[in-house]
Amino acid sequence: MLPGPKLPPILMLHHVSDEVSYQSLRPYAISKNCFLRLLDYLQEKGYTTSTFQHLQKCSTKREVIITFDDCGRHLFDFAIPELIRRGMKACFYIPTAHINGINSWDVAEGKVAVELMNENDIQELLRLGMEIGSHSHHHIRLSEINEAHFIDEVKTSKNILESITQHLVLSFSYPFGGVPVTAKKTLSEAGYQYAVGIYTPFQNRYALRRSIYHDGDTAATLTQKLSPIYKIYRSLSDWRRKS
Repeated sequence: MLPGPKLPPILMLHHVSDEVSYQSLRPYAISKNCFLRLLDYLQEKGYTTSTFQHLQKCSTKREVIITFDDCGRHLFDFAIPELIRRGMKACFYIPTAHINGINSWDVAEGKVAVELMNENDIQELLRLGMEIGSHSHHHIRLSEINEAHFIDEVKTSKNILESITQHLVLSFSYPFGGVPVTAKKTLSEAGYQYAVGIYTPFQNRYALRRSIYHDGDTAATLTQKLSPIYKIYRSLSDWRRKS
């Protein structure tokens, strides 16, 4: 079952930078102005940013969950200060084998290397009121490995992050968005309560659908992506994509 009938829409982001080299990471890298358009829109429309930790509490507010995958250190230069300035929260998903490393999976495809967050950065995120989640250990396609390897990926990452933060890690983000067949059982037994993907024909709390926010988005497309009707459209389109 879903965690309540009013599950907020979930937006997926990665990098926020005006560096020309980051264009190789598009659509997963957006400009600073694009990020500001998102935050301005949410404020103007009266949205409250939430996290999966706060989903434990009942709320009648108009909410949205902002998520960041991979977590480059550059987010501390602009994106995170903007969130803090506006009193907003977000969830940050860390691939733990790459803490204080780089996005080697992108580099292998000829894309720019990005310095990723270190342990101090992760602790700072928590101090700032953000949520820390797992993005697996090695940032690999989990649907392409065996079950024992999958279990190790999710447990190892959770243990490392909880050791760094001294807080429970409740949520998980699937690298590359794919949800393995055994995900619900594996993540539940590992102690996670939520997990987010991208293309998800059927939702449950371990296969929650996110919408990519990119440089081409406008106020009109955001209104669509955050609407109840879009949830229905996405379920149908994701089903066709799977078929």
